[in-house]
Amino acid sequence: MDEKDYILRLIKSCTQLTVSILSGKNVMDSLAPKEKNNITISEGELLSIMISKYVKEKKINEAEDMIFREIEECKSADNLGRALAFYRELSSWTDKELEECNFSKREILEGIEDVKKLYE
Repeated sequence: MDEKDYILRLIKSCTQLTVSILSGKNVMDSLAPKEKNNITISEGELLSIMISKYVKEKKINEAEDMIFREIEECKSADNLGRALAFYRELSSWTDKELEECNFSKREILEGIEDVKKLYE
C-alpha cells in the first residue's frame, strides 16, 4: 500500500510541476513541500519533463540543446536513453512537422551520430 501512495504522490508532484512550468510560475516554488507532502523530484525527472515540454511546444532545437548540455555534464545511461527517446519521437514526425520546427530527418541522424561520439 505504501508503494501505491508513493506513486500517487509522485504523480501529483509531477503534475504540479508541469502545470507550474506551463504557467510560467517559479519551478522551485512548485517543488517546495506543502503541508505534510514532502516529495522530491530528481534532476533527471525534471530534465525529462522539460524536454517533453519543449517537444510539445515544438521547440525542438531547445530540447536538443538541453540534452547535449546534460550529456556533456554527465555521460550516464539515463541521459543516453533520454537522447535516444527524443530522436525516436522525432523520427515518427513527418517532414512537414519537422520543417515547421526548423528541423529535418537529416538532423535526427546527425544528432544520433553526435550522441554516439560523445559516448565513445
